[in-house]
Amino acid sequence: MELKVKYRGKEQVLKFDKDRVTALDILKALGLSPEHAFVAKNGELAQEDEPVTPEDEIKVVNAISGGKV
Repeated sequence: MELKVKYRGKEQVLKFDKDRVTALDILKALGLSPEHAFVAKNGELAQEDEPVTPEDEIKVVNAISGGKV
């Protein structure tokens, strides 16, 4: 399966050797951790185990933290 993914302002195509791809699979393919990035599917936050399809609009966003601890 091939998915178009927007990440850091660029669109790229990710290729997977399986028919069911999840949001977590996308993060792993980009070398990202779910603690530091998240997947938006069709404009809404996707759960890690949520399946995505080539028809979905997928955007990966880095989580930003700040402030004092």
